[in-house]
Amino acid sequence: MRIKSRAGNFNMTIEDVAVENGELVMTGKMGVWSAKTMLSVEELREMLGTMKVSAKVVDFAALFAFRYLVGLVEEDRRRRLAPIAPAPAPKPQ
Repeated sequence: MRIKSRAGNFNMTIEDVAVENGELVMTGKMGVWSAKTMLSVEELREMLGTMKVSAKVVDFAALFAFRYLVGLVEEDRRRRLAPIAPAPAPKPQ
């Protein structure tokens, strides 16, 4: 994710997403600095209320969800079909 502002342009990396005290908390890095972003239910409601969601945004979200779910299914299939490696033979003494 990229953040562009007058203070500069930063890459933002999300390392963890959790719920703390009823807020969505994203922990990661903004540039080289550790960052923690908190989003309350009311802030999310306000953000969604002010967004003008176009058909392109809906298409993007739907395509992302589809590709994400297909990736999960493929990962599960590879894990289930992966050959089980035999245990190493004991070393002769």
